[in-house]
Amino acid sequence: MTIKPITAFGSISQRVVHGLNLIYSDFASTLSKNTSEQSQRKLHELMGMLIDKLYERPELLNLTGHKDEAYQSYEVNNMKPELDKVYQSIFKALFEFYKFLYISTLHGEVSGKHLAISNATLKENKATYKPLYKTLLNELGIEVEKSKTDISITAESEFLQSLKLLAENVPVNINKWTPYVLANFACCSFANDFSYLLQRADKVNGLNGLLFDLQRESLDKGYTQSCVCSMTATSIDFNISFKNAIGGFLIGYNPRKYQPFYFGTINGIGEKAMLDDFDNLDKDLQEHFINICRTCNSCLGCTKGGKNKIFAINVTHDGKDYNLCPCFPRHSWDTIDRGLMDILFKYHDAQEKYGTDWKKK
Repeated sequence: MTIKPITAFGSISQRVVHGLNLIYSDFASTLSKNTSEQSQRKLHELMGMLIDKLYERPELLNLTGHKDEAYQSYEVNNMKPELDKVYQSIFKALFEFYKFLYISTLHGEVSGKHLAISNATLKENKATYKPLYKTLLNELGIEVEKSKTDISITAESEFLQSLKLLAENVPVNINKWTPYVLANFACCSFANDFSYLLQRADKVNGLNGLLFDLQRESLDKGYTQSCVCSMTATSIDFNISFKNAIGGFLIGYNPRKYQPFYFGTINGIGEKAMLDDFDNLDKDLQEHFINICRTCNSCLGCTKGGKNKIFAINVTHDGKDYNLCPCFPRHSWDTIDRGLMDILFKYHDAQEKYGTDWKKK
């Protein structure tokens, strides 16, 4: 499947599977005594074909045919509980399939064209075989048979060895709830490297290299870069961050949203202090706060039932008075341009100045 921006889908399942395709890795091999680069490339092609098959026929994994629907950027999951259940069912089905394949490969024994894993080992690792997996894998020329004691997978010997290599390369996660990073396996990332996602996000959003400018300038300023790609029973997403001492940039992807990409800042540390010192802020930063902060509507949520003073701060900008609420400012945008990027660099510099007290806590 071609990686390109799509705004409407035949079903929610296609929307989610398209997200899996969007994060699917660029091919990069790793050294191995048991499998060649050519064999690794072949596995990479087949794992990509698997995603194509699921997009064309979601019913192969019994994914729902619920018509396409997503969340607006401001909506959270619990605002649409019935829709949340639909997304949860799709994420869970994908997670369970890839977990079965991963656990089978990691703990199974390969002999020639056969891989065998006991039902007891699957159960011990909380993985489950479902008969529909046989049909799905048959689409790729892979045979699966279940007996009373084990599961047997039959494919080309080099395919199985490459699959074994991929499973053994998946890094262990310190989070006990997700003890392995399944996204690496599902995305067929032999190198465990998701650096290609920056280029992917730049291209799909038509930013013409702006994210590489952001990366270069961030690293020149001493920011640190990280990328986290996640596939769990409740989500498939990624985020790329460029962090300074306190805050930084955040670029992310969430397939639940009509506008799945978001660009913005990691946190709002130091904003209350900046508003308190509004008159001494850079003019661009003053304008930024006028744009991202709502005017106080006297909801009194910040007072916690009268225990605190109202957080809203009176400021004057270009001869106009504002009573700005610092509690729920905007930190995320559907896209980014050079002007916003430059202002956010100034904002991050201000965070390091005004957020120092928070850092010491």
